[in-house]
Amino acid sequence: MRQRVDTHVHYMPSALREALEGREDIPRLTGSNGDLVVDWHDGISFPLWRAAIDLEAAGRRAQAAGIDTSVLSVITPSVEQFAPAEAIAVARACNDELAEASRDARFAAVATLPWQAPDAAVAELERAASLGLSGAYVSSTVGVEPLDAPAFAPVFDAAAALGLPVMLHPAYPIGVPAVDAYALPTTLGFLMETSAATLRLILGGLYVRHPDFKLYLVHIGSLLPYILGRLDYEAERYEGGMGKLTVPPSEHVKRLYTDSVCVYPPALRLALDTFGADRMMFGTDEPFWASDKAVDAVAALDLPPATQERVWARTAETVFGLE
Repeated sequence: MRQRVDTHVHYMPSALREALEGREDIPRLTGSNGDLVVDWHDGISFPLWRAAIDLEAAGRRAQAAGIDTSVLSVITPSVEQFAPAEAIAVARACNDELAEASRDARFAAVATLPWQAPDAAVAELERAASLGLSGAYVSSTVGVEPLDAPAFAPVFDAAAALGLPVMLHPAYPIGVPAVDAYALPTTLGFLMETSAATLRLILGGLYVRHPDFKLYLVHIGSLLPYILGRLDYEAERYEGGMGKLTVPPSEHVKRLYTDSVCVYPPALRLALDTFGADRMMFGTDEPFWASDKAVDAVAALDLPPATQERVWARTAETVFGLE
């Protein structure tokens, strides 16, 4: 029986690394040898940590935090900023590597998809599922296209048909100059992006089409737990505010799955109260954030044993089919 499953661990397969090393335009890898930097977007870059490219190093970090299984997702920028043909090829190679990593009981993985080529994304999702991958990853926008664009509906439909979760992760904040300073792109901009993307999917009828869809919104549900009352109130007041829903939007928001990535226990408590233990999964956001802080945030809530079991591992086992 697993004691802890970490649903939010980023990894760069060698296929993505090679693709980024060969680029002059952003996104790209700069530097050399042990000093590589991912140049993701204007104003945001990060070092290519060893744990992001070395599964043994990642496994040791997880073991030190008492984590039995880490669910890998391809680290930003994934393949969504590539030209379609390159994205298709690199995604396929990345997923082959993730499937191989998943043969080790310490790891599971979600597929990266060429969302900018939706038909190919559907085919790759089906292929990845046949390889044993446990879901799919998507950024909050694909280029400048919102996720509720009609072109992407077949990809979500395919995930629903396969019963696989889709992990929704921040993209670079676009068109939001108010957060283009200090550390605001990652502090606030990321959460604005994922909150908007998720609400567009919900109000656009994702759960109307697929009531049991497994949409996994990272970072303790982003901003949504804080605005549920406002969301219902404003949606009812404005023409078109309800989208395709006939019930308060909060009822559909509460169908989301989320993770515990947070270093502020009161915020984590609110998310847990909002979504419930059957929708909350333990996550660290390694290697961007430290595992010990993620463990401490959950431990600080002093949850009843049955609730702890669900948050630490049971909910993730169900969502990702790890049982």
